[in-house]
Amino acid sequence: MGETGRLTEAQQYLRQALATRPSFVDAHSALGNVFLLGGNSDAAKACYGAAIILDPVNALAHSNLGLAYQALGDHAGALAAFERAHELAPGLSGLIRNLTIERLILERYAQSESHLRQLLTVQPDDFDVLLSLAFTLQKMHRPEEALGYYQRARLQKSADPELLNNLGIVLQDLGRLDEAMDCYDLAIAAKPGFELARWHRTLCRLLQHDFSSGWLDYDVRLQSKDRIHRPAAYPVWAGSDVSALRLLVYGEQGLGDEIMFASCLPELIASCRRCVIECSEKLLPLFRRSFPAAEVHATTPAEELPVDAQIAMGSLPQYLRGKLGDFPHHEGYLLADPARRAAWRKRLDALGAGPKIGVSWQGGTHKTRAALRSIPLAQWTPLLELEGLHFVDLQYTDCEGEIAALAEKTGVRIYRWCEVRDDFEETAALVAELDLVISVCTTVIHLAGALGKPVWIMTPFSPEWRYGFQGETMPWYPSSHLFRQPAYGQWQPVISDVAQSLSAWRERYTNTPKP
Repeated sequence: MGETGRLTEAQQYLRQALATRPSFVDAHSALGNVFLLGGNSDAAKACYGAAIILDPVNALAHSNLGLAYQALGDHAGALAAFERAHELAPGLSGLIRNLTIERLILERYAQSESHLRQLLTVQPDDFDVLLSLAFTLQKMHRPEEALGYYQRARLQKSADPELLNNLGIVLQDLGRLDEAMDCYDLAIAAKPGFELARWHRTLCRLLQHDFSSGWLDYDVRLQSKDRIHRPAAYPVWAGSDVSALRLLVYGEQGLGDEIMFASCLPELIASCRRCVIECSEKLLPLFRRSFPAAEVHATTPAEELPVDAQIAMGSLPQYLRGKLGDFPHHEGYLLADPARRAAWRKRLDALGAGPKIGVSWQGGTHKTRAALRSIPLAQWTPLLELEGLHFVDLQYTDCEGEIAALAEKTGVRIYRWCEVRDDFEETAALVAELDLVISVCTTVIHLAGALGKPVWIMTPFSPEWRYGFQGETMPWYPSSHLFRQPAYGQWQPVISDVAQSLSAWRERYTNTPKP
């Protein structure tokens, strides 16, 4: 009855059964299932807990308890429940996948790989084990190995949508974009409306600068259950004439994305009757200074704003950047604080003659591909040892130990000021006074590009969509220059290329008359 959607009736019958027989284990578990289906995960957890008290070796109850913890966001609790279920009944349907997911969420990658490889020795053709091992290797940024296991799993179930979506992701990581697109299409055909596959397909399109098709599914991100609920809802702007509209544009992604999508704001502000911008607290002063004709808030005010419609900032490009030619050639659209800039100018001048270059070598977390976006500082030595240059730390994390180790080994000095990490206004002012920024893919490249500063970007072989798969510049930032890996994981050629280019740039800088 619960499976047919008649949850209220099912709950009533199960409560009656338990009133008659409180020790009825299956009734406790079934009631938990009803609550879980209805979205009441706390009540479901209590029911599964009651079943386990009565029957401690009930593997299905432990597994379902894991699902309840999972729904509540208690990943440690979910993992413990799934591990206990696996001890009791290793072959329980879906258990291996759930166990793997929780281990990966908790970043227990080595444990997951070791356990799955052990299972594979006994069950070499088990679909769930093959799929889970491939997914683990994918999350460990080992796409070549993951590909092999996905292909083996595909021999068992060729039309599994989850497999096809993940196979597409690793093919994309390896630069095999046409094959990746085929996998996404097959996943969606096998499971119409499959949001995750639609999302990855649209990112693959954008990676190839297919903007007209790429933006079509970009709003899929707005359906994520992890999105923060907005306190006020207004009609969504869908690209109609804005000349008479009061429009709210709100940021809904990371700092780098907010900065990048803000490149659409000048033309929107000029077109609509009134523009209200909601942005990150860190960006508030910068955006207020840069967009004085708009009303800028850090959060939506509790009271309703006098606006006619709203749109997520990341949804603007579908109406304003439909093709490559729609990206304007700008010299920067953000303005750093003039007084802070003057203070940084004095500090930088005090370092002595020669160009001042900002550097950033770590980006993201493991979950946001930090391993692919970061280069250990020690590997930067060929360019950091070039004479006549002053390097400035633009890391938002504390890398004092790494900087000190490099200085001790090579004598290279990187200047660092803590306030740059603590105050984004200081970061913007410092970047605005630098001669050049060299960075891996992180927020600082968006800041530099939006300020109109020359920025060199060390780019993974298959980067995030915004960097494109080919080309030497980002359409978002005319002042950018991309140095791309020739193959997956190969940073040494990039370092050599940047060092040679920097040596030539230094000569041009030295021979150019200064104002």
